[in-house]
Amino acid sequence: MSENYLSSTIGFEIGSLSNLVKLKLDNNYRLDENDNLISNGIQGPIPGSIGGLSKLEELRLDNNYVGGAIPESIGTSLQSLVVLRLESNNLQSSIPSSIGNLASLQYFHLWSNYISSTIPGQLGRLTNLRELFLDDNELTGYIPPELGQLTSANYISLAENNLSGVIPPTFGMLSSIGRIDLQFNNLVGEVPSQLGNLPLGMLKLEGNNFYGDIPEGICQNIQYLSGNCSTGRRRLSESLGREWGIVDSVPQNTPTPSPTFHYWWSCNCCTTCYPGEQ
Repeated sequence: MSENYLSSTIGFEIGSLSNLVKLKLDNNYRLDENDNLISNGIQGPIPGSIGGLSKLEELRLDNNYVGGAIPESIGTSLQSLVVLRLESNNLQSSIPSSIGNLASLQYFHLWSNYISSTIPGQLGRLTNLRELFLDDNELTGYIPPELGQLTSANYISLAENNLSGVIPPTFGMLSSIGRIDLQFNNLVGEVPSQLGNLPLGMLKLEGNNFYGDIPEGICQNIQYLSGNCSTGRRRLSESLGREWGIVDSVPQNTPTPSPTFHYWWSCNCCTTCYPGEQ
């Protein structure tokens, strides 16, 4: 029932369809050619009874107005799930750690919602996952190093959140990765040299607070690399360095800090350069 004009909630009774293999209610939120709303699409929460669909392989509720929290029962009961697409909705709360139990999952799309939790490290158990899209949410905290265990992933997007900390060096284990989007977060530190050994075709870094140089291995292999323009070599301020826990790793022969820069950053091999801090 994709791409219709349904305006409905999902009834509790959905859990009785125990032989269902695919449930596709996506793209029922519809606008006309003048961007006027003509269908609200699927609304309300996802009922916990959806865990009764134990044979389900594909669940698509994307591009609707589904709200509330993601039920724990999706992760605890839908062990055959391969495709989980919940993007472009009104989902809130957190990502259930039980999602990490879905050993068959290959596509997990949750972008453009209002998820405000941290990223559970349990997602690193999804060793068959090919795409992880968590961008355009309100996620906080660090990127869990366990995500480096997603050795089948070819595309990871964590962009446009409130993530902090560094890029985990364990990302160097992402042996199948072709694209990583990290733009517009609050990430800091150096770009790990381990990323230079990956088959990366695209890496997006702009809108963060990285310092140092792009590792040479990345520059040699990348096809598209975006970042903030180079700021020149400015010493990281001591107070900010202590806050980030990286002051000791700043080169000691860099010039006196400028009042307009808190760190130095070189993106000499960026194919697309965004304006730096002013």
